[in-house]
Amino acid sequence: MRRLVAAGGVAVFAVILVLAARSPQSAPPPAVTGSPPPFATADPADTSRVVPPAGYGRIALDDRVDRTRRVVRGLAIPIADASLPTDPELLPNAPREFRAGWHEGIDFPAATGTEVHAVAAGTILRIDHDFIDWSSDQKDAALEEAVRLGYTPSATLDRIRGRQVWIDHGGGVISRYAHLSAVADLSVGAAVERGQVVGLVGSSGYPEGGPHLHLEIRTGASYLGDGLSGDALLAAIAAAFVAP
Repeated sequence: MRRLVAAGGVAVFAVILVLAARSPQSAPPPAVTGSPPPFATADPADTSRVVPPAGYGRIALDDRVDRTRRVVRGLAIPIADASLPTDPELLPNAPREFRAGWHEGIDFPAATGTEVHAVAAGTILRIDHDFIDWSSDQKDAALEEAVRLGYTPSATLDRIRGRQVWIDHGGGVISRYAHLSAVADLSVGAAVERGQVVGLVGSSGYPEGGPHLHLEIRTGASYLGDGLSGDALLAAIAAAFVAP
């Protein structure tokens, strides 16, 4: 069902997922050495600036990209009967010293085998049917390297996430479901509905974290909650989700 929402005199179509991006004229320039850090927040009313090097150490060169702000609304909670977590350790931007980085998603603790549901309708972008976990020695070596470098290389971060499903919701928004123990019988390009089961909770990639769903809502090159903390972070996450 579609409904028309008026916002500041501009009509915005809202379906399940409502996305709004800043206009190119007002978007900040890409981050370069010596320039102010870019805006990075899911809340357009918040003007805080994220400075990853100050709070979390150096970030990889390939991660220094222009980050524009987008609004994400209407997502379903991916675990049945679960509530949005409020513990800072389970939320974006929590430090992860063991890999010289920080958290970019929302963790939902749940028993192994718990069904994981799509937060919104979309298209399967990635689904790890043939996933093979890395060995303890490989993991330890990769984490030691990350600490030595002062940031988590992209390949290491991907392995830490374990078995994954990615869903493209359009408008630059992608949901990532990580640490899964199994994935649904779906293939890349398949359409999924809001609430459809896409996998099962597990602890692949980083068993030390215990069984849980690591959910990332990627918005362009950034992620939901990027640069926010405290009440501002909780408000941005709460505004993005509705009861399933």
